[in-house]
Amino acid sequence: MKKTKYSIISLIGLMIVTLFLPLHVTKAEEVRDETIYYILVDRFVNGDSSNDGELNIEDSKAFHGGDLDGVMEKIPDLKKLGITTINLSPIMSTNAYHGFSTLDHQTIHKSFGSIVRLKQLVEQAHKEEMKVILDFVADNVAPNHPLASDQDSTLFGEQVATIDTRNEQVQQYLLEAASYWLKEANIDGFHLYLDGEADETFIQAFEHQVKEEKENAIVLVDGAEEGNLVVNHEFQNEAVALLKQAGTSLKPLFDEEDFLQSDQILSMETVFSNRFAFESMQEEYHPVTRWKLAATLLYALPGSAFFYQGLEVPMDNGVAEHDHRMAELNKKDEEITQHLEKLATIHRESKALSEGDMEFVEQVGEMTVFKRTYQDETLYVAINNDTQTQTATIENLGSNKQLKGLLEDNLIREQEDGSYKITLNRETSNIFVLEENTGLNWFFIAMMIVIFGGFVVFVIALNRRAKKVSNK
Repeated sequence: MKKTKYSIISLIGLMIVTLFLPLHVTKAEEVRDETIYYILVDRFVNGDSSNDGELNIEDSKAFHGGDLDGVMEKIPDLKKLGITTINLSPIMSTNAYHGFSTLDHQTIHKSFGSIVRLKQLVEQAHKEEMKVILDFVADNVAPNHPLASDQDSTLFGEQVATIDTRNEQVQQYLLEAASYWLKEANIDGFHLYLDGEADETFIQAFEHQVKEEKENAIVLVDGAEEGNLVVNHEFQNEAVALLKQAGTSLKPLFDEEDFLQSDQILSMETVFSNRFAFESMQEEYHPVTRWKLAATLLYALPGSAFFYQGLEVPMDNGVAEHDHRMAELNKKDEEITQHLEKLATIHRESKALSEGDMEFVEQVGEMTVFKRTYQDETLYVAINNDTQTQTATIENLGSNKQLKGLLEDNLIREQEDGSYKITLNRETSNIFVLEENTGLNWFFIAMMIVIFGGFVVFVIALNRRAKKVSNK
């Protein structure tokens, strides 16, 4: 009898919770922008020990065993995080674990796997509706590469040579290599690396050929201002400076038109930079709290969010330099992964967040509010980077409306003066959907009272009957 009693009470509780805390996000047919997860293949996951011939985990500059099999193991986890595109570091034949000193642009280095494994990885990702793009280094090669120039430079503490992308022979070589990977492995595009002096005609030729091979292919251009999708390192520098601690306004990000374009790749860290967790720890702020605010910003702004492996922990190598350690995925933090999964769900199902127009709304203290709109859908994004609770007053939403929190359960209704007040605790964020005021479902509540009252009467009657039986 007790088991039945508690089951009914639990059911009633669940129905009441469903009534007061409904989850509704406007369904979108398609998401235009990308959520990109960057993988430094050698330092990700070792999925195949048979290719560990060059492995030496005691040497920070040696191969540590990560490979394409290891990437395949983690595709389901990346799917849960809402990743739409996997960006693999250079996997071409190389003399360095990071792959940025290429020996041959049309072969896979044996420590990373084989073309068969790459095809399998791409096929698995496509089944999960995810894309795979390859790092394509067009400015640096190994010093002994046939096309290497006499000009050497240093990358990650090692010597690399440059190649001249203005040279017709070099261009032909690189274009043929790009075509090879598109046809042979069915990849979905490239992350193209160039220096600031790259030939614009080469960038145009590269993008043209890639699009000819695969119409919907992605081309991220890193290191030059030309390109269909440009990695915005200026945004990264500014966003890190503002978000690594509380008490700073995000308003400067909204004053820069270049930061608010849909063709931007927005990140807080890359394979070349310091860890964002390190930056926040230097300011004595909790990196998980900082990352949650940063992730909300990256997902909610126009453009594509770019994440470097290990943010799930989040990783911090404790020094002001790039972090090329093995990804500590077994230490992932549930608070940040759950936050990322919520953001991914909203982003996937909301046209306003993925494609909508953006408008700055309000700045109160260090709390920022902006909105994204698409047709009849409106979302308000609130990020409180202040050291105290703040309240933003939103006007002109119309009567009989409500703002429903999607990241954190919250329902904001119209005030007597017709305004709506968004209140957030310090160092928190939320995304609100504007919708019609649902009010209270009095019929449903009345039915619950009747059901619950009937259940109580039933239990009392049953107890009385049991007492009578026991007294006989």
